[in-house]
Amino acid sequence: MTAEDTVGPRIRGQKMSAKIANVIADQILTGGIVVGQRLPTEKEMVAEHGVARTTVREALRLLESRDLVTIKSGIGGGPVAKRPELESLGNTMKLFLQIDSANISDVIDVRLMLEPIVARAAAENVTDEQIEVMQTALDRMREDPGDYANFQENNAVFQRCVYEAAGNPALKIVMETLWLLVRDAEPNEHPMATRLAAVEMQQDVLDAMRARDAAATAKTMSAFNEESAKYYRRRLADIISQPVHWQL
Repeated sequence: MTAEDTVGPRIRGQKMSAKIANVIADQILTGGIVVGQRLPTEKEMVAEHGVARTTVREALRLLESRDLVTIKSGIGGGPVAKRPELESLGNTMKLFLQIDSANISDVIDVRLMLEPIVARAAAENVTDEQIEVMQTALDRMREDPGDYANFQENNAVFQRCVYEAAGNPALKIVMETLWLLVRDAEPNEHPMATRLAAVEMQQDVLDAMRARDAAATAKTMSAFNEESAKYYRRRLADIISQPVHWQL
């Protein structure tokens, strides 16, 4: 058996380092290697795959660049499995948005189009447990509206739960990434009145969702996002009109 045979099906023209990286990536993404678990040492990988140390290191660099591995230094260090966060996808999306000279206002327009569709799907698929999670998030935002970190944390819980409730993993990933792009463009805290108004409009969305009224949920979500868009364009016009800037 050759070294190439040990890393699965032959892929014409693919470097050995990429083949090894793909095998490890599959193990991490399917749970064969759990997050936080140390991978075999370089020496062990060299012996397992029958390749040079430089090939193993290149495979690990590929995995690290995709946020699937982190390399810890020092005694007891080495490659450790991780899973990429959606912030990584958002940063990649920024690269393509910058290429096309897109700005955050363009992202807001996409959300205006898609959020009511997501809300409608959520109303049709939401569980009682998800409704409870969203209600708890809104209640916590009301408890201490002056605590901005608390507001941000629970607003994120609410938004992500809506996307989760829609029942489509691909849609959830897209919507959460778009939401993060807009959120991360915010330079300052939102005024208190804006926070309180947002919570009440989100409550309208949740009440319609609790009634499993898809049309009303889409309508209230559209109203919430239109009001949010007006806020961004009134108070943050200079920021959201600037082309998106990608950075490492």
